[in-house]
Amino acid sequence: MKKLLIIPLAGAILTLCAKEIILSPKQMGELGIVTESLSTTKALSQANLPATVVIPPKQLSIATSIHEGVVQKAFVGIGDNVKKGQIIATVASTEGLTLQREYLQAHSRYERLQTIIKKDEALFKEGIISQREYLKTKEESSLLAMEVAEKRGMMKMMGISPSKKLSLAMTANITAPTSGLILEQSALIGQKIDALSPIYKIADLSTLWLEIQIPTTIAKKLHIGDTIQTNLGATAKIIKISSGVEVQNQSVIIRAAIISGKELLRPGQFVQASIQTPTDQSIVVPKYGLIRNKGKAIIFVKTVKGFNPIEVNVIKEECTTFIISGALRGDEKIAIRGLIPLKGIWLENKAVTQ
Repeated sequence: MKKLLIIPLAGAILTLCAKEIILSPKQMGELGIVTESLSTTKALSQANLPATVVIPPKQLSIATSIHEGVVQKAFVGIGDNVKKGQIIATVASTEGLTLQREYLQAHSRYERLQTIIKKDEALFKEGIISQREYLKTKEESSLLAMEVAEKRGMMKMMGISPSKKLSLAMTANITAPTSGLILEQSALIGQKIDALSPIYKIADLSTLWLEIQIPTTIAKKLHIGDTIQTNLGATAKIIKISSGVEVQNQSVIIRAAIISGKELLRPGQFVQASIQTPTDQSIVVPKYGLIRNKGKAIIFVKTVKGFNPIEVNVIKEECTTFIISGALRGDEKIAIRGLIPLKGIWLENKAVTQ
């Protein structure tokens, strides 16, 4: 048989059984008890995950000189925006002089051969020279044309405009291979550089990524396309989930593309990321709807006659709510006001019935 306790309250009588707290609507009003329905969720926010803003590798490029030389001028510096083809530096190079001289010599020989070919063609038609001699001259002209085109292309790569005139320039222009932001300057004015040594690193910032380290327990719940929020207000979508695990901290690297708020971020910046990870159905309870007793979390569930104290597990604490699990459907009404007197009655009841 259940033990009963009778407690007077402002002229009313409270009846308590071993578990359920029996209260009339009038008594609930006198105790200041207010109820609210629980809600459920299948998403759990994982906040304060370390993330780094990175540039996609395909959007990085370097400006170089194809020959060794000395940096004569630098027109831009770190943090400057440049456009594709813009002259950003000049390099003095003796190899450039040699290349220009070889180009002019090859071009001159090619033009002379064109005159010879016309004469040989006329002589061949008149039967004065053989076809073999005529074709030999044409083959030599074709090979020379390839040499001229090759040296012209190399000059363009050096930023030197090919010219038929004998006006050799000792300096070569270095141009930006793409539009973007100057991230690094590897060579200063007066510095000697080797062939193909980087002078500038340029980044196209039209797309930025987040690389996030997350625990393996969370990673297995994520999918491509899931949304990520940063503490600075930028939003990203997951585009890759690493199949490996970082040995040092046993985390998984998640890559996400920024879809909004890109202007709030800078390459190399460290930010905090929050991810909505799916879970089994969990229950959301306001912080003021839960009490603690001896390390246990308790909520008071409304019944027909009063309230039942139910022990629950707190999965996660958020700003104004707890995510909990327990023997609940998820649509019950719980007490959110008047918990202090309810707790007192419940503890008194427990003491009496033990």
